[in-house]
Amino acid sequence: MNFDILSHFGTGLNHRDEIDRLLLLERGNGWDIKVRLIGVPIGSVLLFLYTQEYTAFLWSGGYVACYAIYRIYMRSLSQFVSFGQQVIVHLLIIAMTISFLWMPSLMLVDTDRNEVLVGAALVGAQLVHLVHRGDTPLFLIVGTTAAVCGIMISLLISVLPQITEPVAIIGILVSWFALIFYLAQSMLAARTRILAENAARQQAFQAQKLSALGQLAGGIAHDFNNILTAISGNLELYKELETEAEKDEVITAAQHSSARAAKIVSQILIYARKSPVEMQTVDANGPLSSIAVLMAHLVPPTLQFAMTPLSTPRSVRIDPDQLVTALMNLILNAVDATKPGGQIKLTVRQSDVRAETHVVGDRILNTGSYVIYEVSDTGSGIPDHLLKSVVDPFFTTKPVGKGTGLGLSMAVSIADRVGGGLSIDTATTGTVMRVFLPVAE
Repeated sequence: MNFDILSHFGTGLNHRDEIDRLLLLERGNGWDIKVRLIGVPIGSVLLFLYTQEYTAFLWSGGYVACYAIYRIYMRSLSQFVSFGQQVIVHLLIIAMTISFLWMPSLMLVDTDRNEVLVGAALVGAQLVHLVHRGDTPLFLIVGTTAAVCGIMISLLISVLPQITEPVAIIGILVSWFALIFYLAQSMLAARTRILAENAARQQAFQAQKLSALGQLAGGIAHDFNNILTAISGNLELYKELETEAEKDEVITAAQHSSARAAKIVSQILIYARKSPVEMQTVDANGPLSSIAVLMAHLVPPTLQFAMTPLSTPRSVRIDPDQLVTALMNLILNAVDATKPGGQIKLTVRQSDVRAETHVVGDRILNTGSYVIYEVSDTGSGIPDHLLKSVVDPFFTTKPVGKGTGLGLSMAVSIADRVGGGLSIDTATTGTVMRVFLPVAE
């Protein structure tokens, strides 16, 4: 079975991207959804008043019910979406298409000219909507086209026996099947265009990764060269020293250099998602105790540092050590950006995301309940021309040897891994960075 329809089949593959695409498509056409959910019921009332037939309410009720089932099922999906769950979503979309089209299609073959005109407009609007959606899964395109084709064929079967003119029959058959043909062709053409654009973006992404790899090689070589020089220099000096105190001092310096090398390796592994991950359901306030101990030594006395824990107990599912590391990096970045006398705060709160919330990576958070770790400072903010670059791996404005440029990219990687994200708000009066983590059920 070598069909594109099943090209993404596999129980071990995550099809969350398709669900996110559909959610993003729906958010981008919010007015379309509102018009449909309000317009269809209003239209059914008008149709009932005109025809006195209760099937008008069956039409609106069926469509609204199909949409409600679709939305409820979409919201029930986790971060991992199986192939079977994706197929169910596509079937629900096809069911919505059928639930909308059957009534306008019946109106097309009615003897009342007014109903014919209304039905033609509604059918045309739905067909244009199907092309505008730009679906890429071939299963959904074939299924939708088959549904439209099935409705058309059923109408032809009911209408053709009433027509006696052979030329008229041929004309109807040709025109209706031409409609179906061009609908399928337009949807497939849109699919081809979108896939080509996705391929181009993927190629550009691969080029960016190669560029990042070059930065990685250069950055690691430079940092490790400095570290090895420090270690070897201290070990050479160890041979020349006579007192135990001096020898202990150079050994301590060598140990600090080796610890810095280990930290760099740890950051790279976390960013590359190759480090061992021990996912645990932990208290959202749990990391604060570790951070309080560490920050007591890392935040200079010239800055004010405060933490506000979450007032209501909440849990998140994450590797606790990685969460501490990510928050430490955000705080240390705030320390570097804040002048003496400034303030740095770490606030933990819970929020239900309902509106469209953008995070780093041009992503939109799924609706739901999140724990937010908010690190704010009173520094000078991030310049506009650097804002898009600060989360790139190995990007840093710090002097050589003072930073690897992995802190923010690592925080993004940790949050993305569990279905959250990182947002950045900055101004000349300071910067606020928020780590969103889904609340564990």
